Amino acid sequence: MKTLKVMIAICLMAAFAQKSLAQSAVCGLYLTADDYHNQKLSFKTTDNDGNSIKFNEFLGSGKIVVVYNGKKQTFYKSAVYGYRSNNCDYRYFNNTPYKVIDGRDFYLYSSPKTVQQGKWSKPVDNYYFSITAIADIKPLSIKNLQSAYADNPRFKYLIESHFATDNSLTAYDSAVNEYKVKYLYEHSTSM
Repeated sequence: MKTLKVMIAICLMAAFAQKSLAQSAVCGLYLTADDYHNQKLSFKTTDNDGNSIKFNEFLGSGKIVVVYNGKKQTFYKSAVYGYRSNNCDYRYFNNTPYKVIDGRDFYLYSSPKTVQQGKWSKPVDNYYFSITAIADIKPLSIKNLQSAYADNPRFKYLIESHFATDNSLTAYDSAVNEYKVKYLYEHSTSM
């Protein structure tokens, strides 16, 4: 019975997510990393133009279905860089969408994961990073950052002195309007 409740909750969340993605004000695909860098959307669509993009996140489908100017096209997520929906950019990596939350210096991403909390499941954001727009996406952890930036000992030592846990890497400093880890990275390269 507990498993059934969890499955129903997951299905409802996935259906809602798919519906909300398809109904965003402006939506489109970034076919390449250069398209993302230049903010060039392909198959740009709005709510009322008769076009649609279905990302098929439910059950982990590897395809995107686009209906544009009456023509239906299917794309493999592995062949598409990412997309824009609800004023947010997403990048695909291993067919999973990661929300781009900061793209200056290195990339920070978030992706919701469902975790069990008592009798119910709850979506919780997990955080990731990549050193470039096309590099592999890795979990945001002290060890992974130090490994990725082994050639920057200043950054390594700043991480060690400012962060006690992996979860603390997501601290946001509203005074300077940026993530603390990004601020430290900037200062490690400008010294």
